[in-house]
Amino acid sequence: MQKITSKLLLRIAAIIMLLHAIGHTLAIVTWRKPNGKIPFDIVQKMQDTHFSFQGKDSTMASFFSGHGYAGAIFLLLIVSILWTISNWQENRATKILWLVGVAIVLLAVDELLFFFPMAMVFSLLAAALVFISIFKINKVS
Repeated sequence: MQKITSKLLLRIAAIIMLLHAIGHTLAIVTWRKPNGKIPFDIVQKMQDTHFSFQGKDSTMASFFSGHGYAGAIFLLLIVSILWTISNWQENRATKILWLVGVAIVLLAVDELLFFFPMAMVFSLLAAALVFISIFKINKVS
């Protein structure tokens, strides 16, 4: 039986976060077409109500979309960092992994408070794998 390495754990965490990013991106692309009259009316108001923000004509819909795309970029950054660091076996990797792990836990808290449990589960699972990987790297070093 093959030993589970920190590299494998980090790559699984990266794949989980990639799936999270894909789901997040699909939600961004489709949120303007909700089911039901009340959500439709709210989205319409978000698109129709314009205001000036820092000299730019904007809407709540554009803010919502912009934050969604920023979230997707953040998730893809985490995927890239986890995948890249999975090739490192030195103790220096743990310093970055602690930061990434804590960032993912904070993301999970945000998802619990403002979104839905499935997103939080993805993040907590990835964070757990990152922390187990840190333990394995420290054990080897």
